[in-house]
Formats: sequence, C-alpha cells, structure tokens
Amino acid sequence: MSGLLRWLRSSLHGEVSIADLEARRRAGQAAYGLVDEADSVHGDDRSAQLFRLCAWNAFALQSIVDNLIEADATSDPGTAGYVPRSTLLYVGACLDEVPNWIMQARVVQNDPTARPAGGLPARLPAWRHDEPTRPSELHGLRSAYEVLQARTEGRVLALPPEQTRASVELRRVCSEMKSAAEYAEAIGTRHVGAVDRGEARWRFVDALQHAFLLGQLLALPTLCEAARVRQDHDEHLPLAEHPSWLQIGPGWPVVDRDGVALGLVYRVRGDRDTGEFEGVDVAPSVGSADVHIPPAAIETIGRGEIKLSVTKAEL
Repeated sequence: MSGLLRWLRSSLHGEVSIADLEARRRAGQAAYGLVDEADSVHGDDRSAQLFRLCAWNAFALQSIVDNLIEADATSDPGTAGYVPRSTLLYVGACLDEVPNWIMQARVVQNDPTARPAGGLPARLPAWRHDEPTRPSELHGLRSAYEVLQARTEGRVLALPPEQTRASVELRRVCSEMKSAAEYAEAIGTRHVGAVDRGEARWRFVDALQHAFLLGQLLALPTLCEAARVRQDHDEHLPLAEHPSWLQIGPGWPVVDRDGVALGLVYRVRGDRDTGEFEGVDVAPSVGSADVHIPPAAIETIGRGEIKLSVTKAEL
C-alpha cells in the first residue's frame, strides 16, 4: 500500500503517525541486549543489583512500546506506522524514560556508590485515555504483560518456602499482578463495548505496573521495604505490628535483650530510595556520645520501640 493510501486510511481511523518516535524506538532497543547482559552478571553486591534493576526498567519500558506498536500494525497492516492517539501518548512517555535507565545502568555498573535518580521503585507513565480503547491496544498491552510476566513470575514461584518480609511482599505483588491480568482477560474478550474495553485496558495497565514493580523488587530485594511502606501510606493504613525501619522515628526507645533501656533513637541511617538499612544511632542521655546500633543487633522493630538481640554489655 502506498504512503498516501496508508495516510488516508489512518486518517479515516483517527490514527496518528509514529514517525517522530522511530529513531528513539530503534535506539531504545539496546535495552534488550542490556537486560541479557545484566542477567549474566554474577553476585548480589549493591552495584550488580542496581545494574539489574536499571536494565530491567529499560527493558520493560521498551517491551511495552514495541508490543503496542507491533500489535497495532498486526491488527491493521493497512495503517502500519500510524496508531491511536492514546497509544502514541503512552509509548512516547515510555520512550522518554528508556535512555535514562540505560544510562543509569552504566553509571551504577561502574560506580557502586551511585544512587539512581528519580526515586525507587519507579512507576510506569500514566495512560491518558482521551479516546475509546481500541482492541489493538488491548492486544498490545496483553502481549507486553506476557513478556514481563515470563521474566518475573517464575522467579517468585522458585523462592524458598521460608516466609521473610521480602518473600511475602514479592508473593503479594505477584498475586496482585496475576489477578489484574486475569480480570482484564475475562472482560476484554471480543465484541465487548467501549466501557468494558476501557476497564480491560485499565486492568492490563495495572498488571503491567505490578510486573514492572516486581522486576525491580527481584533485582533489589531491599526495595520490598520501600514498596510495602509506600502502599501502607497510599492506603492510609495504621502502623503495622512490626513496622519497617523506614517508619522508625526520632525518640523511639531502644532496649537490649533483657529489656534494659539503652536510650532513644537519635538518627536512622539508610538509603530510603533503595531500602538499604544501616542501623540507628542512639543517644543514651543528654550530652553523652551517640551509640550506633547495626542492623544485625536489632531483633525486632515494634510499634514505637526497638528491641535488640544483644545485651547492653555485649553491645
């Protein structure tokens, strides 16, 4: 089909050209090689974990872009190179972030002290739904989800049976991911109306967001703390029985294994972006020197109190 006929056909369908995205799309496909490189990196030191996380983010975003564009072309080859405006806005927003994550992957790979910019865990762009959802968009979102699911769900299922805070959070996110996708699949069947297609699209985007998050948590397990605290905050939940270190506040009392008071928390040390905990500093009394409590010496974090696994003398 000639370019003119393709343009006329796409105009009748209300579609817009992706020509301005193609150069960035081709450049972003470097994310596929990057994620394979990251998967081959051995070790769980901070640099390796952050490298895998940044590579995953670039890969996930690029996969969403390519699957949405390819699904639209497959659905109607006569308008290949043109997509619905909602698709264009979404893939454009995703493409904007791909080179940033590729760059940050190289930075953290060579500098173990680097901190990824933009905050972690990262979130996908919002879908701007200024027109009815097309079946081709549902196909593209489903295909993108299947790509991300294939790289995450199996690793969660292979987790050891021990119930750690990280494993519980990973299984929760995985369950929510699958539930959103299954619901989208159930209502996004053929010949449904615009309202149901819109609901299915929202659910698929939600499933993609959970898959995107899950890949980050698997790459950097300490992020599970940050993700859990963020969800509690977003849902306005009260402080849990065993809060995260991210919720420790100045003035919390610290007691040793025998219940002897050591003082009050003066400073909490750690990286709130990555969830890496480095302990707390305790002020035994006014004017006295701070005492640093490493994470290994903390037995439990309760509601407003920290109990150690060692005695005051051992500390």
